[in-house]
Amino acid sequence: MTSLALLTLALLTLRSVSSLSLWYTEPGSSSPAGSVAGDKVRGVNLGGWFILENWMMPSFFGVAPLDQYNILDEWHYCSILGKDECASRLTDHWATYVTEDDFMRFANYSLNTVRIPVGYWMWIDLEDYEPYVQGQLPYLEKALGWADKYGLDVMIDMHGLPGGQNGQDNQGVKGPIEFAYNQTNSDRALSAVQNMTQWVTQDKFNGIVKAIELANEPYIQEYNPGGMLFEDLANYYVQSYQVVRNSEHIIDGGHEVMVFIHDAFQPLANWDYFFSTEGLGLSWTNYGVDTHIYDAFGSSPDKTWQEHLDTMCYLASSIASAQTKFPVIVGEFSLGTNTYCVDYQSCFGATLADTIANLTDYETSLFLRQFWEVQSDVYELGAGWIFWSHANEFAAPWSWSQSAAQNWIPEDPTEKIWPFYSDASSGCLDISNPIAGDQNLPYFPGYANNISNINIDFVRAKYASASSASSTNDNSTSASISSSSGASSVTSPSSGSSPSASASASSSASGARRRIRGEATGVIGMLLLVVGIMF
Repeated sequence: MTSLALLTLALLTLRSVSSLSLWYTEPGSSSPAGSVAGDKVRGVNLGGWFILENWMMPSFFGVAPLDQYNILDEWHYCSILGKDECASRLTDHWATYVTEDDFMRFANYSLNTVRIPVGYWMWIDLEDYEPYVQGQLPYLEKALGWADKYGLDVMIDMHGLPGGQNGQDNQGVKGPIEFAYNQTNSDRALSAVQNMTQWVTQDKFNGIVKAIELANEPYIQEYNPGGMLFEDLANYYVQSYQVVRNSEHIIDGGHEVMVFIHDAFQPLANWDYFFSTEGLGLSWTNYGVDTHIYDAFGSSPDKTWQEHLDTMCYLASSIASAQTKFPVIVGEFSLGTNTYCVDYQSCFGATLADTIANLTDYETSLFLRQFWEVQSDVYELGAGWIFWSHANEFAAPWSWSQSAAQNWIPEDPTEKIWPFYSDASSGCLDISNPIAGDQNLPYFPGYANNISNINIDFVRAKYASASSASSTNDNSTSASISSSSGASSVTSPSSGSSPSASASASSSASGARRRIRGEATGVIGMLLLVVGIMF
């Protein structure tokens, strides 16, 4: 075996070990996944892709004839257009809203995870009264292929359940919470989870889907009077967990997917009982809890900058405590301290540059960098974080791409400018005492920078080089990588059409093309191992 092949295998092993510790808790272990310092989920959501949200892309809802209506959600979007026109417009949206270049940037910014929200209507037959359209799976398949290519793990999130679990537009239709009204909704949800699990765990996806979330932000009556009973949510969690375990396919050398529940906006400590001696989740293995943290609603916009920072400090102890019991991921957060485009029509004609014009003075940019740093510090007391969302047409602090372009988010998410004290309930980020002194405070562009100008050529060259290197490996290495990827095509469980095989084609050398970045000590250790083998 050549030295290059050995190096490739060493890097593959490094990636595999890192991924295993992020997404797998050994049964009986006292150290939940994500507990190791430095070994954290650091990711971004692909929100607004497979489930429309009008505040994220106002102009998409302003094209005739939609400009004559108040479009609340994807349900009404398709109802007004009709299925044929809706399918045509959404197909264009699916093909352009998320691209391979996005995944390259995620990798270059040292992210390791993407969370992909999906609706139940992607996975089961639709009823005549449902206006949704299908055809998303070829685009999801491309995304899984890109994730594999650039070394990003994937969490698939069931963002919308039949009947609706939270009444908001992000479930697909805004209105009453009717998921628990009848058995039909539950049965359809479980069928969707089954079909989704079977599809995303196929061999051809190379085990890239590491986690499945059973429901996004469900409301229970303790949180909202219009919510469902806790017992109904708990029963769904138990049944859908069992469906995942009975439906998943575990690739050779892999392990069961991690199953996440959302905390239903209840204290994390409350869920310890659910998984404890008498709880319904007693027999669960490899599970975690997702919590969403935003400081932009209600009275939050009236806070001072220091109060926003201290709000995060206050959360540190509960996250750290819960992480000793089960993995805790902050699956959604942003840099927003206020909302944008709640009345999406008020944002017609506005641009991202308009928003950024009010945020580019140095003091504001410095606060946004501090807000980023305190959140990432606090959330890494748990298993990690996933930013909402990768893009936003108008709201820059809610856009990972634009926040990165403005340097509010650093290229290396482990870069720290200020000391962090995890046991301080206020002032936990010491912004008065930069670690390297005031002379090393970050630079911020005083204008609306464009993420497409940042390092993309470098990223493209880096991964093209890795791909080229893999093609020169000896035959045994190439064969082992190819055989692990799988190539079978599975028919869509809902539409009956066969998704594109692009992901399986690209994954034949995906292992060698995976991220050649990593923790410096780990890379050095593996290189020393290779040198030892060679000599």
